Amino acid sequence: MTTDLKTPYEIFKNKPELLENPEVKKLVSEYEEVCDTLIDLQQVSEMSKEKYLQILVREIRESISMELNRDLEAERFGESERVNFKKATENLRDYINDYCRDHKIYL
Repeated sequence: MTTDLKTPYEIFKNKPELLENPEVKKLVSEYEEVCDTLIDLQQVSEMSKEKYLQILVREIRESISMELNRDLEAERFGESERVNFKKATENLRDYINDYCRDHKIYL
């Protein structure tokens, strides 16, 4: 997510002499600080999403490994039913959709 913020020079392009006004200079300085803060917040937000995606991928990998092992044991020992991979895939899809919605990750 990036925000296209105009520079003070773009804002005052039709009246650049206003940039020399002391009050406008103060306003420009505060505007630049707010822009810097916004950019910092956007970067933190992106890092948080990256962290959540790493967690999601780790959980998916562990879940797949667990299901494959469960199916292997069911095949080998015949003591339980084999894994229904269609159902497992549907559950995984639903989990990913819920996880992304909860963490405001839009794929």
